[in-house]
Amino acid sequence: DVGAVDYLTKPINPAVLRSKVNVFVDLFGKTRALAEMNSTRQAAEEALRIANMELAARNEALEREADERERRIRAESAQAEAEEANAAKDRFLAMLSHELRTPLSPIVHAVTLLEEIDCPPAVREHIDTIQRNVRLEARLIDDLLDLARIRNGKLRLELHPVDVHEALRQAMKTCQPELSARRIRVAEKLEAPDPHVRGDFARLQQVFWNLLTNAAKFSPEDSIIEVSTYVTEPGGRISVQIADQGIGIMPDKLDRIFDAFEQGALHTHAGLGLGLAICKALVEMHSGVIAAHSDGPNCGSKFTVRLPSAMPSDQPNGESKHPFSPPEGLRLLVVEDHPDTLGTLTRLLTRRGYIVRTAASLAETLEVARAYEFDVLISDIGLPDGRGTELLDQFFAIHGWRPPAIAMSGFGMDDDVERSQQAGFSEHLTKPVEFSAWQEAICRLASRQSGKG
Repeated sequence: DVGAVDYLTKPINPAVLRSKVNVFVDLFGKTRALAEMNSTRQAAEEALRIANMELAARNEALEREADERERRIRAESAQAEAEEANAAKDRFLAMLSHELRTPLSPIVHAVTLLEEIDCPPAVREHIDTIQRNVRLEARLIDDLLDLARIRNGKLRLELHPVDVHEALRQAMKTCQPELSARRIRVAEKLEAPDPHVRGDFARLQQVFWNLLTNAAKFSPEDSIIEVSTYVTEPGGRISVQIADQGIGIMPDKLDRIFDAFEQGALHTHAGLGLGLAICKALVEMHSGVIAAHSDGPNCGSKFTVRLPSAMPSDQPNGESKHPFSPPEGLRLLVVEDHPDTLGTLTRLLTRRGYIVRTAASLAETLEVARAYEFDVLISDIGLPDGRGTELLDQFFAIHGWRPPAIAMSGFGMDDDVERSQQAGFSEHLTKPVEFSAWQEAICRLASRQSGKG
């Protein structure tokens, strides 16, 4: 009851006492050793628990790191696949453009030749029909490439002070054949007192051209398209408005009218539905806004472009008002492996007074150049025995000089133009090329050579 673990009876036997003391001393030692072992075990268990926790945390961190690495690898792989798909799409569009443009070139040249021939009005009407539709086909190809440039961020603007009225007039002039064919009249109300903006003249003209052709496409014959400009406040935005009397737009379609390919889903008229999407992108690149309005079906449509105004300059559009005329008898070497294109272009140039030599390959070009002198080289880029971009280096290696040169190609992306320029070509014309563009390019090169002389 008092806590003793053993007892002795008197008289005490010393031997028994020593024996019991030894037993209890030994028992105490073992008890303490056991306690120490338990303490050590507990410390070890605690250390093991901590180690397990650290290991679990490390494993969790490793799993997170592995998951993150896997996500990153998947993301990088997806990005690489997307970039490759995008590059493949660009290559496809470029090749499609080339294959579609190449056969259009001789048609454009042939129609230009036919326009110079006296023929009955009925035949003249057919010629005009061919011309309009070839231009439409070329415009559709350009729209595809422009949309690809815009989406890839590769479209660049050349910004200068631009007279909006002049850009509108040029666009109306370009659209005139299509408007005349449907007897559609344009009523001009160009009332903006200072119609200057900072922009890219060609791209703004493209915006207005697209809006005008869109208005004409959905307007009835013998109708009127109103083109007006105004300024809402001094020094503010210049507004350009193009209103038609056409089929109008359903209210629920207005918010989608500027989406790519949307127009094709909304109407049965010809076209890919890219024009308005490109207009919106180009206007926004000019820090402007574009809006559409319609009161409903058969109530016409109204498109308004608002652009920040700018100060005018002496030469707003950056274009010469007095184009240089090439000297008579200018000698041209034309290199083209497509027989129809070569034949029709040669006839056009010859009829304009140029002296023309032709070749269909790199090797033939070098042979002709050895036998005849020429002032300007016009060369296709894709030739059967090499690239047209190789020509100028070969000329330099043989003759010690590079001739003034114009590149022509069915490939017209920015990279293609840059490669031509790096190869030494002063101009890059994308097929099909209107003859007026040939004339302007030849005149520019002849002007530069005259200036050097």
